[in-house]
Amino acid sequence: MKNSKINQHGGIRLFVLNKIAIFVILCSILVSCGENTGKKTPNQESSKEAKSSKVLPSADYSSLLINYECEITPVELAKIFNIPETDVSIPENQRTGRCAFNIKGFGQNPLGDDTPIILFLEEVGKAQVNKEINTYLDDQANNESVLGMGILLSETGDSYITKQPMHGRVVIMNGNYDSWLFMGYSPKHMYKSRTQEQHDALGEKMIALANYLLKKHKK
Repeated sequence: MKNSKINQHGGIRLFVLNKIAIFVILCSILVSCGENTGKKTPNQESSKEAKSSKVLPSADYSSLLINYECEITPVELAKIFNIPETDVSIPENQRTGRCAFNIKGFGQNPLGDDTPIILFLEEVGKAQVNKEINTYLDDQANNESVLGMGILLSETGDSYITKQPMHGRVVIMNGNYDSWLFMGYSPKHMYKSRTQEQHDALGEKMIALANYLLKKHKK
């Protein structure tokens, strides 16, 4: 009888110890999982660095992307566009903060007006500038660009030039500045007599103008 009680107590004690051991193991597993969930893997870290690395080291473009004052003449524009100087004129009514020219040879609107070339700064903040750059780069890398939109590394190697042919615009972007330089040449549908070939050629000339301005203002 006495031996039976001893065996019974021993069995209970072994059962309790087994339960405690199982509980300890489960706790260890849960703590370990929690730590792993909170940690960033090397791949996550490198992905974050890849996104931030798209902001390129840059020269000084303060005179272009902060204090731009239309420092380009009709003669310069004619040379860049490879058209006669007589085909470039300055509108009578210039809006403050904008640089505008009218050029012949690329179609007219229903009122008979020649094609306007308009340049102006738009302040949006560095975060938005970099967001746009990254979106363009990602879309281009994944072949998701639409309507001929795209992005080019500038000839200076430290800025980007985005193109939106459907809207008739090219934009100079640099992730180190709060503003981008908008460069418009008007959508094709607004200039009915403009052919597709003329529109495409004008888009290329606007990219050449963007590169020219970056080189001119680089310090």
